[in-house]
Amino acid sequence: MYIYYNDKLTKEQCISPISQGFQFGYGVFETILISKGVPCFVDMHHNRLAAGCSRLGLELKLDIGTINTQAIRLSQACNITEGRLKVICFRDIEADATIMTLSHYKLEEGYIQNGISLGSSSIMRNPHSPISYIKSLNYTENLLAKAEIKSQGYDEALFLNVYGKICEGAVSNVFWIKQSVIYTPEISCGILEGIIRKQVLDICRILGLRLEEGSYNLSELLSADEVFITNSLMGIMPVYRMDNTTYNISEYKISKEIDYEYRKLIVLEEQMHR
Repeated sequence: MYIYYNDKLTKEQCISPISQGFQFGYGVFETILISKGVPCFVDMHHNRLAAGCSRLGLELKLDIGTINTQAIRLSQACNITEGRLKVICFRDIEADATIMTLSHYKLEEGYIQNGISLGSSSIMRNPHSPISYIKSLNYTENLLAKAEIKSQGYDEALFLNVYGKICEGAVSNVFWIKQSVIYTPEISCGILEGIIRKQVLDICRILGLRLEEGSYNLSELLSADEVFITNSLMGIMPVYRMDNTTYNISEYKISKEIDYEYRKLIVLEEQMHR
């Protein structure tokens, strides 16, 4: 398996055990969808990566063109056309370092057809923490929430913040629809500004759909007509259950319309690299 490490493709690389990236999780990362051998929305991922590096004082040594080129090289070298590309920037001993890895990823057909379930995590987000707004290598909180919810039979964890307001999923942003209005938590609730979240906001503007960002109680999500979550790998995923509340995803209309427009964007990304 090849990786990209500091300007070259290599099969092996030893990361120092005394680097701050390894010892303290001092770094940021992006997870980019590889579809038909090409990376999707690299410019948006690069912008968020740059913002995270700036927040941590890291030097970003990758530009958009390099990520595109090396992602395609990795896809060919690893023989992976459908996968997840991890781009990691971290504090090494002598200089900040960059790694890109590629692994297989294919969304299970059952999830696409049937949706997924959400469960409320006992862990709460702190909207005053700077870590809440960057995709940090300090990801233990997310993994703990995910494990907690998995043990209860749910697919994805939903965070509330310390004020009891809806925040985000462990690996996703959340949207819901009530009486044709689309709702999602505002950034200041303590959420990561997701790449697909931004795409959904743009799609809603283009389609003329009413969308509101704000601070919401869980009860508002539980009374929704449609619920979906987003991230770079699953795209737009319908939710059929939130805690003990179930939704009839066969009746979802607006979220399907948004998903249709999103899939068109993926096709455009694929065509752009041909």
